[in-house]
Amino acid sequence: MSNYKNGIKILNIQAGSIYGCKLKVRNNIDTKKAVLGNSLFLDFMKNNGLTINNGWTRDIICIDFDYGTKTYDDEIKKINKKLKEAIDNNDDNVGLVEWYKQQLNNCEKNKDMFDAKTKDELRVLFYVNGVDIIYETSKKKETIHYKMLYRSTGKAKAGSCMFIREELFYVAQNYLRMGLVLPKENTPIVEIGAYSSLVASGICGRIKINPENILIVNDVDVDFRTNVINVCLDENNHCKVEYEDDYPIVNTMFDGQGLIDESIFPNWGEGYVLLRQHMTKMACFKTKIQKFFKDYYGDKYNTATVKDMWGNDHYVKDIQLITTNNACKWLKFSVSYEYWCQKVHEDGDIFGVVKTAHKSKYGDVQRMSYQMINSLPDIEEIPNVIQKSVDYINALKRDNTFFIQYLKENANFSNDYKFLSDIAIANPEFVRSEYFRDRKKRIIEGYVKQFRFGKVIQEGDNLVFVGSPYAMLLHSVGESVENDYTFKHEDDCIQVYTERFDDGEYLACFRSPHNSANGIGYFHNVYNDVYKKYFDLGQQILVLNTLHTDIMDRMNGCDFDSDSGFVTNHTSVVKCAMIAYRDYPTIVNNIPQNKKKYNNTLEDFALVDNLLSHAQMAIGSSSNLAQIAQSYMYSFPTQSEFNDYVCILAVLAQVAIDNAKRSFAIDVNEEIKILKDKMRVNDSDRLYPKFWLGVNQNINKAYNDFVRNLKAKKKKGEILTEDEIYALSDLNKINDKLVCPMNYVYNYKFEKSKSDESTLPMDYFFQKYKIEDNRRKNKKVEELIENYSKDLSEYYKSIQDKSLELSDAITVGSFLEEDLEELITKIKGLYLNSSYIGLTSWLIDRAFCISPQTKGAANRSYRTNGNVTDKNKSLLLKVLYDINPNNVIKCFSKNLENEK
Repeated sequence: MSNYKNGIKILNIQAGSIYGCKLKVRNNIDTKKAVLGNSLFLDFMKNNGLTINNGWTRDIICIDFDYGTKTYDDEIKKINKKLKEAIDNNDDNVGLVEWYKQQLNNCEKNKDMFDAKTKDELRVLFYVNGVDIIYETSKKKETIHYKMLYRSTGKAKAGSCMFIREELFYVAQNYLRMGLVLPKENTPIVEIGAYSSLVASGICGRIKINPENILIVNDVDVDFRTNVINVCLDENNHCKVEYEDDYPIVNTMFDGQGLIDESIFPNWGEGYVLLRQHMTKMACFKTKIQKFFKDYYGDKYNTATVKDMWGNDHYVKDIQLITTNNACKWLKFSVSYEYWCQKVHEDGDIFGVVKTAHKSKYGDVQRMSYQMINSLPDIEEIPNVIQKSVDYINALKRDNTFFIQYLKENANFSNDYKFLSDIAIANPEFVRSEYFRDRKKRIIEGYVKQFRFGKVIQEGDNLVFVGSPYAMLLHSVGESVENDYTFKHEDDCIQVYTERFDDGEYLACFRSPHNSANGIGYFHNVYNDVYKKYFDLGQQILVLNTLHTDIMDRMNGCDFDSDSGFVTNHTSVVKCAMIAYRDYPTIVNNIPQNKKKYNNTLEDFALVDNLLSHAQMAIGSSSNLAQIAQSYMYSFPTQSEFNDYVCILAVLAQVAIDNAKRSFAIDVNEEIKILKDKMRVNDSDRLYPKFWLGVNQNINKAYNDFVRNLKAKKKKGEILTEDEIYALSDLNKINDKLVCPMNYVYNYKFEKSKSDESTLPMDYFFQKYKIEDNRRKNKKVEELIENYSKDLSEYYKSIQDKSLELSDAITVGSFLEEDLEELITKIKGLYLNSSYIGLTSWLIDRAFCISPQTKGAANRSYRTNGNVTDKNKSLLLKVLYDINPNNVIKCFSKNLENEK
């Protein structure tokens, strides 16, 4: 499949492995598949020398700086540890043991070649000198020299960077930077990195807009005075908290948003589209701009003009889009309006559409997170908060019909849910089979595990924010934003508008990263005919009143370039939001920006990216530490300092995220360490809440080891005091006495459900068919499925550990779906004809060990020779079912009612 609709494939390579191979202390480069998604940049490069073969290019690679290179002694120590583990687990690690021994020999032969470098040192080396990659096949050997090209804000936080073949470097860089020449000194390295890559953002569509038909106006700042928690720096440049009354909060009313006329809004979009062009990013909301102008100007409509921020006149009849200076990042580099328009014209006036609004994949419900639940200020409401999920899980357990409906609603390209639901409907007895019951158990266990991790379902959805769009229309024609009458001020909540909920409803809102009760929004949904008259927002948009409210700081420093929040009308959650808005003041971030100056050198570019990479860790660690502090707030209510720590950590998470666009005058990781020391997390009377077993795998393992140790002591009849239990081992990091909302969720005991009917073995259903083909062809199919399963496993791992940004994850997922189509095509090509059933039967038998030939232990030696279909049963059945569903059904036709 050579024409991938989602972009092209590239290699993702680890810098440490590249350098290790160069030193000849490694035999292989650590690579995996990556994606260069469709973008305006890719469109340009396709016409300017980029070579693509079968959906792949070698001209661009992504390099990760996750690890460096070791000394000889450290490498030997690491390999010996892996070798011992392989020997201890000798069931199917024969080849692995031999491989590690070869690694030891290779290290000994090249002992003098070792050169230890940190990942930061490798980044400097690669940025400055570029990097050589050798591609070698049986027919050809090619060395490509790559140079550092760009990194997006997401890749900067992940520590990744895009490199390009040297011959294409200058034309590519010139395009990304709009032909700008950066100054040699005081170079805006952070900004150019963040904004030059906007045209490389992955897109799902394109819109043609003449830039001269875009009205760009100055944004509007409005203030509001209220009580706040001010996070700032003390005399030693460390974070502190100050409680301020009647403090002036400023909203930039339309920051990052645009209004797009319905005439050019794509018919496949909903509510808004997130647009990209040269150093331009804006979320554009579907508006009846021309209707508004016609109503406003009446008979003068055809000749009426408005002025943009430079004083240029625009006929209102020509305006297709309205935005503000904050969406135009090119203004930060003294680019003129005329020059920017010229660059857009060179792209054919095409703007890339990154995304649009989408309804929750769960229907009318959406899932909360453990950060949201743990910040709810009334723990007595938690049983009501989780009841919907509890009822749902119990129904999955008790009712096969309900479970089958769940399978149908959640079937996707990578699971066997469609096969399971189809065969259960066609042959009801199959729900008693070993496989179905095992899969049902595992699927529900997975759902319960997510529940314990805070994935609690509620009526609601993630809604995209837009700030006072009617005021923006008024502002575009020179009217005062104060004339916006669509909202009124309320002392105890903020008025909003969304069609997702009924008029008059009160709502709770949480924006990620959410870390505290101080960031919960308490909203009053108020309908106004203006929003139907001049907008077409649909149900996925939330209009926020930015006129004289604290909404932007309340929502953790939000803007309107596609920021969103989880919004629900659940009574108990809304009650908690009301308490939070009343009792927990809004946090204000007053951490100053870094005044450090950089020069236009590759060393400085590497330095900045190393700093950004380090800050990435702070996003998760600050959020996690904030949840521990919140647990201490519940458990030690007289110690008010924990509330201060939560507020500081909420700001640190915000700073860590924004670091990719602007740098701040603190070391975020150092501040987190200081707070952790103050919280005395490792003291025996503190430690971690029980739900942390679902957050941190190391603590989970340590706790399980501690429990086993404790049980062993008790089994010997030893009676231990409470102090002795805690002193028994340093492994235990859990304090069962801590009280918090998430501990209630984690400890919830579900009802047990067991069928009265016996389980039927697979041979009760399995109908074996004669193998009419050679074993080599059959094993080739097995190998193809195994290889795909590895890619799929890597994809899900990257989502779980957040090493993929959401947009990248969606693109990679789309590629894997295309890969599955290609896999099915390849397998079909191996069939004698489309209805051949022998291979299907053979593969199922191999995976399930059903027939006597595969069931006996004496005939299972093939399991140590590379066969893993037994570990990939669900993927195997999914692939086989997609190829020919009738064949799979026939293979499970014995003793079924419809066959009698």
